[in-house]
Amino acid sequence: MGKIPESFVEYTDLLPSLKEATSWELLRQWSLSEVWRVGKLDGGSLIVKKGIGENSREVSVYKNLLIPLELGIPTIYKAYEDKDIGLLIMKDLKGKTLEHDPQHKDFVEAAKTLAKTRNKARLGIIEGKLTNESYLANYISKENIIDDLMYISQQSEYIETDQSVFLKKALNVLPYHVGQLYKNFPITLTHNDYHSKNIIKNNEGIAIIDWASAYLSPHLGDLYCLISSAKDNNIAPTDLIYAYREEIADNLSCDIEWQINIGGICWTIHVLRQLLDYGVKAIPVAREWIPEMISDIRMLLDDL
Repeated sequence: MGKIPESFVEYTDLLPSLKEATSWELLRQWSLSEVWRVGKLDGGSLIVKKGIGENSREVSVYKNLLIPLELGIPTIYKAYEDKDIGLLIMKDLKGKTLEHDPQHKDFVEAAKTLAKTRNKARLGIIEGKLTNESYLANYISKENIIDDLMYISQQSEYIETDQSVFLKKALNVLPYHVGQLYKNFPITLTHNDYHSKNIIKNNEGIAIIDWASAYLSPHLGDLYCLISSAKDNNIAPTDLIYAYREEIADNLSCDIEWQINIGGICWTIHVLRQLLDYGVKAIPVAREWIPEMISDIRMLLDDL
């Protein structure tokens, strides 16, 4: 049998299948999560994921959002959640992420998959597939976004003076745009980290992984993230926007550039709040990302 990593030893009684693993291959490891490919006696494999703190909520996301909304997700064989720890044993999708194999056609398909996912989640919400408790626990309101921006603007330890001044000015402008977003576009599921590293291409098509940051909101930060990843690989944003619009109703794709810009702002605010709350403690170098992200908000706000 393969030697069980120390971080999983205490959970083997809760997840007995781990005792039968023939091998353990570390795929990714950060301070708040780790992902392993585990070999089975029959020659197959599983993915085992452990999340700590904020990342432990992925178990809850699967149980309370993805499964009720009947979205195409990796099959979950076993899940365990306790306080600040979340464990998932799931189907091994294999394949390659778009980060490792950035093909134009796969980015286009990822844009279409995003539109289809948002469509299905939106309809599922309308049809009442989520419990009221699950909806409220995962819903991000327009007030939440503005409150987070206000909090960020007050963190003088991490923010340069001129950026703090900009953020306070942004508080006079952004509420109108966020209000328009929530007024004119329906609530749906936002993955909130729709970058190439979390999109797998295999024989079954496109699959989205790592849902720990997902919540309910109308914003289109996911398309913003996909476009950002595409630009790094010299793939034109217009190709992805066109592909996305092919799969979405006309009324939901109006003012698409504005939607992408405000979505990018909402996504960046969320990530900045996460960094300030626990990221800079878990990953000290993360404090160096903060000024650049605030500059991104400035650029996006100028384009609204």
